[in-house]
Amino acid sequence: MGTSLPMYVDVAQIAGPVTTGEATTATQIVDSDGNGCAGVLVRGVQGILASTGGKVTVNIYDGATVSSARQHYSVELDFTSLKQTSDTQSPGIPIMKDPYITLTADATANSKVFVALVYLQKISVTG
Repeated sequence: MGTSLPMYVDVAQIAGPVTTGEATTATQIVDSDGNGCAGVLVRGVQGILASTGGKVTVNIYDGATVSSARQHYSVELDFTSLKQTSDTQSPGIPIMKDPYITLTADATANSKVFVALVYLQKISVTG
C-alpha cells in the first residue's frame, strides 16, 4: 500500500477594493499560471484587509453566475482588531467544477483593499 501526501494548488491571490452587496458574477479562482482549479477540496481562506475594522464575507461557488451556481463555502472574516485572519476546513469541501469567489464587505470594510488567498487541495485517486 502506497503513501498519499496532500497536493496543494499554488493559487493566485485575489486583490482589490471590496464593496457591500454581493456581486452577481463571481471571479474564477485560478492557479499561479492562470489555469482553472476543478477537482479540488476547499481547505479554507486567508484574508488581509488594508486596515483594521470591518468584516468581509467570502463565498465560493461552482459557477460564475451566483444565482444559479451551488455555494460550497461561506465564511465571514472578522477584522475588528486584526488586519489578517484565516479560516480552515477539515476535512476539505470538494468542488468538481472550477471554483468561483465573491468578496463582500460590511459597512466598515467597504472600499478597503482586501487580499484573499484560497487554500485548495487537489483531489487524488489511488488505485
